[in-house]
Amino acid sequence: MRLLFFLIFCFLMLSCKIDESDLHNTTWKIYKKNSYDFGDMISFDDMVVKNDTIFLNKEPIYEIIEYRNRYFMDEFITIKNLKTQNSATYIKK
Repeated sequence: MRLLFFLIFCFLMLSCKIDESDLHNTTWKIYKKNSYDFGDMISFDDMVVKNDTIFLNKEPIYEIIEYRNRYFMDEFITIKNLKTQNSATYIKK
């Protein structure tokens, strides 16, 4: 039973990891937002990702709250603006 739990835990940890190449070279379209802090489209090409923080010009601007796949096709990312604490969800296009 412990082995099964450990294997499931390892799978979940690996599947939740965000690879920086997943964010770059693509355009992300707004899916849901709770404020006007975020635009309709976002590109992470000029940004650097370290752990769960997104930097622009060596300054942290966003925190990644969630990164998920839906039916192994659509990719979603939820980010939080570190200055205003507002969040938005984008879908990969």
